Amino acid sequence: MPIPEARIGISFERIMLATDFSPAATVALEYAVGLSRRFSSTLEIVNVIDLSATTLAFDVVLQTTLQSMRYTDEEVLGDLARGIRGIKVRTKVMEGFQPSALLVGEATHSDSDLIVAGTSSKHGLDRITLGSIAEEIIRKAPCPVLTIGAHVGKPADGPISFRRIVYATDFSPEAAKAHDIAFSLAEGDGAEIFLCHVIKDKDASKQEDSDTKPLDSLRALIPGNARMCRPECDVEHGKAAEAILGLAARVQADLIVLGARKSSFWLTFVKQGLTPSLLAEARCPVLTVC
Repeated sequence: MPIPEARIGISFERIMLATDFSPAATVALEYAVGLSRRFSSTLEIVNVIDLSATTLAFDVVLQTTLQSMRYTDEEVLGDLARGIRGIKVRTKVMEGFQPSALLVGEATHSDSDLIVAGTSSKHGLDRITLGSIAEEIIRKAPCPVLTIGAHVGKPADGPISFRRIVYATDFSPEAAKAHDIAFSLAEGDGAEIFLCHVIKDKDASKQEDSDTKPLDSLRALIPGNARMCRPECDVEHGKAAEAILGLAARVQADLIVLGARKSSFWLTFVKQGLTPSLLAEARCPVLTVC
């Protein structure tokens, strides 16, 4: 199989930040601004008033409350925009009963190249709204989604560049979509990249030399022109999320890139699967491509 050539020079011309003004969203804002400076992007900051969260019974009270919320959110967004220098910034307040659908619709309408969102998602079904919204955005987004979890610290001031990237793959078509982005970012920033595949322990026991084949498959994914990013291949064993997060911690990664399967995303969410666990526990941003 021929070694692929990486498409170097990825650019995010239009970045959309989904915010609810939470602490995670505040850190996400700093990442969105830093990436916008890195790529000379236009940044759109969007807030959605979730009508499904209200329990008000009377229309007149609801309208008065909504007007107050709109005014407050527009003021907050305006203050955020005025505090950002050096890039184009737009703001928008939306309202509706399906925040994730509205955000995805806005990203599609504005032709966004990247969505940035904070998430406070947790394991299982006992979760706060922001986490589930971020995960629904990932499943339906027309572009990659960068999630900033509760354990992610603030980035340094100025344009953001990544130094160590973990690219996790299960060799699915979705993972293949993330391949070019991972290598393009690594080459563009001169970052080290670590290719990772995880084998479940129960699968590993079924065959001898179980690492050989996936290692060969990982090496085959390294583009022929990927010289500057010093790629390394790693086969891990155990639960996927734990193994990937463990590798990211060992190499001090500042970005994890992976593909997620749209059709099975909700099922894996209920089962505390790969993507939701990564969103909840990652100590660096996670870039997901569906």
